Amino acid sequence: MSNYRKLLLALFVTASLTACSTPEPQSKLNVEKSAIMSSYATVEAVDMKTRMVTLKDPEGQTFTIHAGEEVVNLPQVHPGDRVDVTYAETLSVRMAEPGETKNEITGFIGRAEPGEKPAAVDVTETSVSATIEAIDKVNETATLKMPDGSYRIVKAEDPTNLDKVKVGDTIVIVYQEAVGIFVKGMNK
Repeated sequence: MSNYRKLLLALFVTASLTACSTPEPQSKLNVEKSAIMSSYATVEAVDMKTRMVTLKDPEGQTFTIHAGEEVVNLPQVHPGDRVDVTYAETLSVRMAEPGETKNEITGFIGRAEPGEKPAAVDVTETSVSATIEAIDKVNETATLKMPDGSYRIVKAEDPTNLDKVKVGDTIVIVYQEAVGIFVKGMNK
């Protein structure tokens, strides 16, 4: 198994474990959510001159995408090939440790080796700390001051989390997103 498939698999396992993890005591803020979605399409046509690829989804709808120059293995894609797409995301929110600040984006992109069917994995993780500036329990929202000085009003999915924080608290938000695209040969 190639490295990019291993990385995507590791993220999916992490997302699954996050979804199944034992919740923290109710008095401590610890939000964890994850989702994984998969779909596929069949290659209908490939125009190598324009790099346009026509795909048909499982419902029979066709659509066309542009495969940029970074898709170096486009010549290996042919009508009838199956394109599998998997998307995973995780979100966690917790109280910051004293003095902890975050404002970073990290990422990884993996591609198939030359000559193989095209495949790619794109993983991005965004970590930020935010200060709670206001809490509105009636509307179930909190106003956050972000690292760049901007403000965001967010709705609490679980309003009981608003009881676990107070104005002036700092929270850490970590969002991970992964997309895996794998072209498989015909009838596979």
